[in-house]
Amino acid sequence: MRVADKKLYYTRGSRLIVSFGNGPSTYYMLSNPFGGTDIYYPGKNELAVLDPGMFNTSDELLCIFADGQGSDLGLSREGYAFKSTFKDGDYTVRRYEPLKSGSMCAMVQLALDSSYHPVSCFYYDKKGQVITKTYLSHYTELKGFHFPMRVTEISYFGEQRDSTVRLDIYSNLRIDEREDMHDFKVPSDAVVIDIKKGLKDFKGK
Repeated sequence: MRVADKKLYYTRGSRLIVSFGNGPSTYYMLSNPFGGTDIYYPGKNELAVLDPGMFNTSDELLCIFADGQGSDLGLSREGYAFKSTFKDGDYTVRRYEPLKSGSMCAMVQLALDSSYHPVSCFYYDKKGQVITKTYLSHYTELKGFHFPMRVTEISYFGEQRDSTVRLDIYSNLRIDEREDMHDFKVPSDAVVIDIKKGLKDFKGK
């Protein structure tokens, strides 16, 4: 299981800074709503510049909640349409399907607790097999919304149904607050590295 300790600094409508890890291994992802994203490694003073559109602030879970799309985890924005709902004990389960044909995912089931906070999200393929399971917990109240401080994602692949597990632990969330980190800039003498190396380190592989 890969565990990511994430600290986020976000100004709504502006850029997002994510700090990964602690100590000398810490690195930063800096992105904006227009698709510009840099990954900076201060220990080596190296910079990876992602291609435009690969990632922007709206892709980060915190931004989805902060921008009022947390109730469906941004599914409607991603091109999924609500189809039905049913009760499963204390949980409300909503079913979504992609608007466009040809998607690897045929259906999504999103479970909400009694406070209508998303607690799980399962993606299914056309054979009814689970592609990804996401569990959200430890909700805390931030500025105008609630956010899950722990997110576990299990991804399945291959005929043998092998899986990978990722646990994101959020801390030190700062939204619309003026701090030194909000003004953080990559040093002008940072060495630009190959994007593949940057993405490999970013994904923790």
